[in-house]
Amino acid sequence: MDDFTKKRIEKIMRHYMESTAEEQLRSRRSIGYALEGDELTLVEQRPSKDGTNWIELPVAQFRLDAGGWRVYGLDSGGSWHPVSEIPPSGDFEAQLSRVKANDLGIF
Repeated sequence: MDDFTKKRIEKIMRHYMESTAEEQLRSRRSIGYALEGDELTLVEQRPSKDGTNWIELPVAQFRLDAGGWRVYGLDSGGSWHPVSEIPPSGDFEAQLSRVKANDLGIF
């Protein structure tokens, strides 16, 4: 991923996290992400059962390849697999919106 794309994705993610901040406060959870190479992993952060620390739960992964941004979901074994119902797209924001809407019920 080139520097321009990386900066653009970071800006989109800052806006996404800011736009969901009120909802996150109500539900005592927050959204975060990790950007490594050509992959962005969206995570949900929640307080542990005893409330002493926060745990991170992976939600979705976005991978940039020649076909655009491909969305991946986790299976029960903890492995990432492409979500075939969401075709690759050059529009990262559209892919993020699909995951946020969760019309498929897998995120």
